Amino acid sequence: MAVMLGVLGDSYRRQLRRPGGRPPIETVVAKVAALADEFGLRPFGVDFGVGNLPATDESYLDELRQRLAAHGLVPTVIVGSLMLHADRDLSEPPLQKAIANLAVAHRLGSPLGLFYFGYGGRVDRAGRIRLAVEQVGRLADAAAEFGLTVTTENYDYFTSDDFLEIFARLDRSNVGLHTDTGNWLLLGEDPLTATRKLAPWTHHAHVRDYILRDGVFTSVPIGQGTVDFPPILDELRRIGAGRDRFVLAVEMDLDAGNEEVEDAAVRECVRTMADWSEGAGLGTGASVAAG
Repeated sequence: MAVMLGVLGDSYRRQLRRPGGRPPIETVVAKVAALADEFGLRPFGVDFGVGNLPATDESYLDELRQRLAAHGLVPTVIVGSLMLHADRDLSEPPLQKAIANLAVAHRLGSPLGLFYFGYGGRVDRAGRIRLAVEQVGRLADAAAEFGLTVTTENYDYFTSDDFLEIFARLDRSNVGLHTDTGNWLLLGEDPLTATRKLAPWTHHAHVRDYILRDGVFTSVPIGQGTVDFPPILDELRRIGAGRDRFVLAVEMDLDAGNEEVEDAAVRECVRTMADWSEGAGLGTGASVAAG
């Protein structure tokens, strides 16, 4: 079973907001491939959204898949966000878009379709859970036709107990979580406890650290913030032993700074994870036998 390091492309989000006429995926591939080269990490994961692509026709997707493979990059594709809203005029279009994007994820060779949640329209906790079960069920059923698993991330909307309820009510083997090590703090939960609790449903990880500054959880390079990483990384490695492919994708989300600051922060995260991999006896290569 393979555990590998990687980078979430949205770690470069400040730069991706100003693409300068260049498709965002080109920035992501260039920067992530350069890090993989610098640290000698092959294969190396890269997470990106369908929205980063300039086209989704089969010829372009096949070319991109070949180019990623030539760089030793392994893609995990974000298919969209679901809107938990009682008004179907607002909730149905993003669901249909996410369903359509599953074909893109499959064509690029991603075994997962990552998605996120938004919500509105005076919906309380019970309503959000009900709408999530309905929408994720439809997304998962469509994903099953491609042999894909769909996963969402812990953020502001659902606690670990909420996720346990959602996954139990869905009762589908191709639904789960891509856990974010830092985001549990936003929910007031202990990251290690929550990671262990959701282990059976976890298929992917975003490795991120935060400090709380003036009421804002501020993204900092891994190991410079609040998250206690040694036991969490051990737990994620254990989870990965039960998966065909498990990516530990580092993430930064800076609230300020220029391109150089953003690049340096992501590089520091990769360096820390490469050091952890070597120190754990896994070697400096990104693909390691978990177990």
